[in-house]
Amino acid sequence: MTLTTAPIRTAADAVCARDGVSLAGLSREELLALSRDFAALSRAVDVGFAQVAAQVDGLSTPDDGSAGLAAREGFRSAGELIARATGGSVAEAQRLITAGTLLADVGADAGAGADELVGPDAGAGAVAEPTPVAPPSPVAQFRAELARAVHAGEISVEVVSVAERALAGLPDVERTRDLFLKALAKAPGLAVHQVRALFWRAQASADPKAWERREERQHGERYASLRDDADGMVTLTARLTPLDAAPVRAVLDANVRWAMQQRRDDPSSDTRSPGQMRADILVGLCRHALDCDQPTSGVKTTVMVRMTRAELEAGRGVGEVDGVAQPVSASALRQGAADAEIIPVVLGGKSEVLDWGRARRLFSPAQRLALVERDGGCSWCHAPPSWCEAHHIRWWDRDRGPTDLNNGVLLCTRCHHRVHREEWGIRVRDGEVWFVPPRSIDALRTPRLGGRARYEVAA
Repeated sequence: MTLTTAPIRTAADAVCARDGVSLAGLSREELLALSRDFAALSRAVDVGFAQVAAQVDGLSTPDDGSAGLAAREGFRSAGELIARATGGSVAEAQRLITAGTLLADVGADAGAGADELVGPDAGAGAVAEPTPVAPPSPVAQFRAELARAVHAGEISVEVVSVAERALAGLPDVERTRDLFLKALAKAPGLAVHQVRALFWRAQASADPKAWERREERQHGERYASLRDDADGMVTLTARLTPLDAAPVRAVLDANVRWAMQQRRDDPSSDTRSPGQMRADILVGLCRHALDCDQPTSGVKTTVMVRMTRAELEAGRGVGEVDGVAQPVSASALRQGAADAEIIPVVLGGKSEVLDWGRARRLFSPAQRLALVERDGGCSWCHAPPSWCEAHHIRWWDRDRGPTDLNNGVLLCTRCHHRVHREEWGIRVRDGEVWFVPPRSIDALRTPRLGGRARYEVAA
């Protein structure tokens, strides 16, 4: 593997060109440009360092024993050696090694067989012909595109680690390749936790049976514990499956949102932080359960099932739960149907009107469910649906906007205020939400995809 430093030099030149400037004196545009240059430099350095880390790891295998590079330097693994050099964690070092290994593997595959001769008797004077090389498998094609994206600085080395982990053990077929390529295409510009959710969906759709086995393992690893701290406080720790966490998250989010709304008019009426609110809600629920005759009765959460009713009844495929990043298998959703309200993907119908026009001011429950299905939560930041309200794109009073799906959008309170404050436009086209930036942000006003489509990986 050949180390290439040209991208590092290019990115460093862009940063060093501003050496000596006063950060306080930079305009907003200049400050943003500088931050992008530093981000590009960081990604370029990580790619180079990843190549070096992979080479160190290759010289530190268990087979090398005490003669291995890491062992000779006094470390148990290459990850520990790299972590000591960076001052970071072993997990961060391992992500560098994973990315560097990918780049080495893809580079080796690309050059395999280029100088080999056909036939065992090929010798001096024989005509050299390349050995026929089989076309790369579907998964190898995806890994090649993943390597290209990280080498080009489109994604970070962390994204490589996320993708490789999700890809492990999946069938090497075109469906896997296509799902992961869709996830990769949406990754640039997203935070790592959002990218992880994309690859989770690709992973679940590529092999639903394996995803079910994953859920079974998670179910066996669930736990909750209470521990007394040294200062007398009690620490509550829990690990829950996504489906089990759904009602917990729904109750906490809904109550925090309600408390935040109550103090809008009088900020001094409730000075608790969101974390303190959640603690009070949990304590209140447990106190209520002590006196409640039927503490587990009633609907726990609303599950939006993105599959046909036939798939749900047959237990095939995967669905999702509002506010939970991981997909949920159909079999798990069926098990939860006993005490969770299941809302199928097909909303409305002959008995429900989804477009009310000017007949009513507020969006109906059926319309809100349809907006949740389309937007997936806040159309801008993808906050959970429980944080959001349905808003008119063209205002009800000022613009005489109708109360229908093409004029509705889900936004959390923060993003709603930001849209109005900065005068962003919103358009709904073919069931997708697009945000149009003001000229102060983008002179060309290029629309930006929002809603569920921004993060979705279609099976």
